[in-house]
Amino acid sequence: MAKSKKLLWGYIDTKGNYIIEPSFDDAWDFHEGLAAVKIDWARGYINHKGDIVITPKFQSAGDFCDGIARVMEDDLWGFINREGEYLISPKFEKASDFKDGLAAVKINGKYGFINERGSFVIAPEFDAADSFNDGVARVMSGGQWRYIDRSGAYVDASEMIVSNDTPRFHDGLAPADDGDKYGYINEDGTFVIPPKFYQAEPFREGFARVRQTANGKWGFINSRGVYAFKEKFKQAEDFCGGIARVLAEKRDSE
Repeated sequence: MAKSKKLLWGYIDTKGNYIIEPSFDDAWDFHEGLAAVKIDWARGYINHKGDIVITPKFQSAGDFCDGIARVMEDDLWGFINREGEYLISPKFEKASDFKDGLAAVKINGKYGFINERGSFVIAPEFDAADSFNDGVARVMSGGQWRYIDRSGAYVDASEMIVSNDTPRFHDGLAPADDGDKYGYINEDGTFVIPPKFYQAEPFREGFARVRQTANGKWGFINSRGVYAFKEKFKQAEDFCGGIARVLAEKRDSE
């Protein structure tokens, strides 16, 4: 009897070898040595060996930052440590990962910011809020977006530098198209990898994800445009710390 196939997520190294075999219904990047994974409906965390170190039991799970990760249970968000113990019990309607020592959370319909002890340092008074980045965060009040600093004081938007991330240069190269196919240009706008891909993503850690056709499998090229290893993945994400998560077909065991 033929074995059935299932699409599962695993992790590869920069040579295309599996360091963690496809075993998960969903998977995310490693942060601080741990990655969130999904088995059936539940999310937990694995280490670089693929060992489950925090039992999958959460509805949703975020990245670790400074030893803290946001997780959802019973439709409420809280924050755990690397042992899976709650540092801040689930009580928020929404929550973001900690950045710059603060996390945006929603409680009673309003957003504010808490510190790593779970105390509000900026009161929940906003209709929406983004995470802090470089000491400022974007918040909405009365239908208007504005920026605040870590004290909650408004910052003059004219002082903010907003960059356009197109084209997206990394390692001195950016994906670009000639009206038909995608290749990669240098900062002078010259194609250094000819346009021959149906889809091409920015370089990360010396590799870029590409595929030749709309239904084709994903592979990784180096900065010379040479495939680092065979195209074989149904889906793939960027390298992060020398590891990339990939989706591949796996036959069920007998």
